[in-house]
Amino acid sequence: MQGDSVYDFVISSSVRVDILQQLATTPQPTDGLIDQLDAGTSTVYTALADLERQGVVFDGDAGWRLTGQGRLVVDLIERRKSTVRTIKHDRDYWETHRTDHLPREFRRRLPELGEYEIVRSEPPDVRAHARVVIDLLEQAESCRTAMPIHVPEYRNAFPDHPDSRLLFSPSVIDKVQADTGTGTRDGIRQIDAAQCRVRDVQFGFTVSDSYLMLALRPMTQSPVASMLLAETDSAIRWASELYESLWQDAEPLDSYLNRV
Repeated sequence: MQGDSVYDFVISSSVRVDILQQLATTPQPTDGLIDQLDAGTSTVYTALADLERQGVVFDGDAGWRLTGQGRLVVDLIERRKSTVRTIKHDRDYWETHRTDHLPREFRRRLPELGEYEIVRSEPPDVRAHARVVIDLLEQAESCRTAMPIHVPEYRNAFPDHPDSRLLFSPSVIDKVQADTGTGTRDGIRQIDAAQCRVRDVQFGFTVSDSYLMLALRPMTQSPVASMLLAETDSAIRWASELYESLWQDAEPLDSYLNRV
C-alpha cells in the first residue's frame, strides 16, 4: 500500500493508531507496548506485524520505531484530530460560514487557531460583536486589518501607527469615493502613518500582537452577525502569515487611486 491507502489502513484499527501514537515520542519494545495498550497480547503482535509489512514501523535495536512514512501518517492523524476539535468547539459557526474564501494553505491550517471564541450579535444585543471589534482596535497600538466591506466605525477606530496596515477591497474604495465624491487618499481617510493597499478580499480579519479577529462570510443572509476571536500565539502567527501573503499581492492605495 502507498500514499493515502496506508493512512486508511492505519486508521481502520484503533490498536494500530494507538501503537503509532505511542511510538511517536520514543521507540518501545513489544512488551512495553503490550503493557501500555488496552489490547490483548495477540492483537498487539498482529498489529505490529501488519504495520511492519506496510512499511510504517520497524523493529530496531531500541525497540519498535516509526519509519519516515509512519511519521507522516502520525502527522496526518494529529491534523485530523485537531481539525475535528476545531469544528466541535463551535460546530454551528462552521456549518453556517464559508471557508472557501481562505487560501487553501491557511484553510488547511485552521486548527492552528487553538482555543477560540465566537462573539455573536443576536437580538436584542445586535451590536455585541461590533463593540468588541471597536474596543480591541482602540486598545491596539498597531494592527493589520483586511476590510472587505465599508464599516466607517471600524475604520475610525483603526490605530494610526507606522506599523499598522489597512488592506481594502476595491468595493470599499468605490463605496467611499461614491460617498465623498473624491478620488483622493484624503477621501478614503486621513491616515498619516498607516500603510494602505488594495486587493480583492472576501473575509475580514484583524491581527495584532495579542489577538486575531476573523469574520468569515455567512453561507446565507443571517440576522446574526458573528466574529471569531482568538488570542493564542499560534492563532496570531497563522493570521500574521495569512496577512503577509495577501499584502504582498496587493496594490498600493495611491497607485490604485491613480489608476481608477
